Amino acid sequence: MAVMAFGILGFMFMQGRAAQGRTAGREMGRATIVAQNYSETLLTLDYSDSLLSVGSHPSTAEDTSDGTVDSQMSTKYGNFIYNTTWTVSDNTTNLKTIVVNTNWTLKDNKTGLQTKSLNFTLLKSR
Repeated sequence: MAVMAFGILGFMFMQGRAAQGRTAGREMGRATIVAQNYSETLLTLDYSDSLLSVGSHPSTAEDTSDGTVDSQMSTKYGNFIYNTTWTVSDNTTNLKTIVVNTNWTLKDNKTGLQTKSLNFTLLKSR
């Protein structure tokens, strides 16, 4: 009986960890979609577009819901909010490096709330 009870407890523990892993994987997949959408949008812009000027973006994005100025773009996907920013640097006169950063908060039963982050690095040529 004791061996069987121990086995059942182990199985229950594994099920809990599997559920956490599924959630983390789903959120990473959603963050990838959000970052990819922003990346594709940025790559379609003209080389001289103000959103591709050197520095951190968005620097003056207006949130029309409350009229305040935000320093990140927020995307709600499922129960999570993904915040995206990007940084542009000029490597040469014909090439810019764009780093798109998407982050979100994930609840882990062991460690509490954790901020997760995903970065895409892009090159934009003239």
